[in-house]
Amino acid sequence: MANPIRSILIVGGGTSGWITAAFLNRFLDPARCRITLIESAAIGTIGVGEATVPPLVALLRLLGIPEDEFLRESNATYKLGIKFLNWNHAGRNQAGRAGGGAQDGLPPAWHPFGHIGAALVESVPLFHHWLREHRAGRDGAPFTSYSLQALLGDMNRAPRSLRDSTEIIQQGAYAYHLDARAFAAYLARVATGRGVQYIVDDVRHVALDERGRIREVQTRESGALSADLYIDCSGFAGLLIENALGDPHIDWSGSLLCDRAVVLPLPAERPMPTYTKATALSAGWAWSIPLTHRVGSGYVYSSRFLSQDQAAAELITHAGADAARANPGHLRMRVGRRTNFWVGNCVSVGLAAGFLEPLESTGIYLIQTGAELLLDYFPDADFDPALAARYNARMGEEFEQVRDFIILHYLLNRREDTEFWRANRDLRPPDSLAQTLACYDATGIVDWHRRPLFRESSFYSIAAGFGRLPSRPHAMAGQADPDKARQKMDEIKARNLALARLLPDHAEFIEALNAVRPARA
Repeated sequence: MANPIRSILIVGGGTSGWITAAFLNRFLDPARCRITLIESAAIGTIGVGEATVPPLVALLRLLGIPEDEFLRESNATYKLGIKFLNWNHAGRNQAGRAGGGAQDGLPPAWHPFGHIGAALVESVPLFHHWLREHRAGRDGAPFTSYSLQALLGDMNRAPRSLRDSTEIIQQGAYAYHLDARAFAAYLARVATGRGVQYIVDDVRHVALDERGRIREVQTRESGALSADLYIDCSGFAGLLIENALGDPHIDWSGSLLCDRAVVLPLPAERPMPTYTKATALSAGWAWSIPLTHRVGSGYVYSSRFLSQDQAAAELITHAGADAARANPGHLRMRVGRRTNFWVGNCVSVGLAAGFLEPLESTGIYLIQTGAELLLDYFPDADFDPALAARYNARMGEEFEQVRDFIILHYLLNRREDTEFWRANRDLRPPDSLAQTLACYDATGIVDWHRRPLFRESSFYSIAAGFGRLPSRPHAMAGQADPDKARQKMDEIKARNLALARLLPDHAEFIEALNAVRPARA
C-alpha cells in the first residue's frame, strides 16, 4: 500500500466506540497504525441492559475474549431467542411481567436462534413438512416447538454446563443479555491493554480541509487531534458525519412508528429466562432483559399515541413496580439511517450511523457489521471513492434488512384494542418486504438475498407464530415420504428433550459461574 492509513481517531466511546477500537486493533498492527479513542466524561448512559444476537459470539471469539470472563465482567446471561407476548391479542393481565396467553389457538410467538429442528428433513426444509402436517390437523404445536433453543428457554435451562459444551455452543447459535456500560468498560480494558490510546476530553470543533474532509478535531484540554481516518461513534449527535460533514439523515418514522422509550431497571428475579421478553402494550412493547444483578426493562412506544407520563405509568403497572419508588428514564429515538455512512475520510458507526428500535436486538450487530465492513473495504490515505460507495451500499442493505424484519412483526400483529396496533397493520410495507410476503403466502418460499442475520427460519418463526401461514407447502414436500418425515420430526423433539433434561437451570449456572471471580492480572 503506497499511502497507508497510519492513524485512526475514534470520536466517542460506549459500546460502538470500543467494539470498533477492539476490532480494528485486532487486525491493524499498533506499530504501523495508531488507534486513538476520545470520549467525553460528561456523556452518561442509562444502564438498563442490552440484548444481542449470535454474531457477537463470533466477534468475541475472534477477539480472543474468553466467554466466561466476558460473562462475569459484563454481568451477562445467556440468550437463546426472543419471546413475543400479547402481540396476537391484548393480555388479560397486563400487570403481570410474564403476560400473554393463547388466543385463537396462538401461544406466545418465539424467535429462537439457530436451526429449528434441522436444516433439512428428507431434503426439504422442516417448515414445509410442519406446514403440511399442521394444515392436515396432525401437528397442532407451533413450528418453533422443534427448536432446541425454544425448549431450553421454556425450561429455563442454560445452553451448557460449567464443564461441558453442547451443539448450541459449538455452532455459536446463541447470544447474550449484557450490561452495556460494563461491557464497554471491559472492552476498553481489553483494547487499551492491546495498544489503543485513550483520551478523556470534550470535542469543541471539527475543522475541514480544502477538499471538505476532516483536517482535525479540536478538544477542550488536548488541543487539536488529527488522523488519517476518523470514525464517528458520537451517537445521535453525529458530531463528525452530520454536524461537520452535513450528511443527511433518512427518516423512517413513517414505517416504524415507535420513537420514544421509557426505561426502568428492576431487581433481579428468579427464574432467570434464557430469552428476551417483548410484551406488546397499548402503543408499543416492553422489554425484559435478565442480567446477573438486575432486570433491564423498558417500553418502546409511539409518541403519536401515548404521552411520556402515560408511557411511564403503563410500564410501571406492567412491571409490577412500586410507583412511589420508581424513577423511570426517558429517551428520544431518531428512527432511520445515514444517507452515506462513509463520507470522505470519516466513517460513522453506531447511533451516528442510524437507529432502529431494539425489537430484534440488532443495535450491537449493526455496530459490529459497520466495523467489519470497514476492514473489508479498508482504504489507504487517498480514500478511493469506490470503496466508500460499496461500503455505503452494503451498510444500507443491512439497515434495510433489519427494518423489514421489524416491520414484519408490526404488520402481522392481530391486536384490535388500540389505534396504534391497527395503524401498524394499515401501513404500506416496503416493496422489498411486500415481495417477500407474496412469495411466502403462495408456497412458503422466503426469497431473501444477502440475509446473513435473519434467515428463512427467522421469517418462519415470526410469520407462523403470528398466525400468517402459506396457502400450501412447497411442492417438494409432497415428493417426500410423509412417514419418514414424521418419524424424523418425532426424533428431533425426543432428542431435544433428552438434551434439555441434562442441562442446568440457567440461574443456578450463572450463580455458579460468578461464584469465583479470578483476580485480574
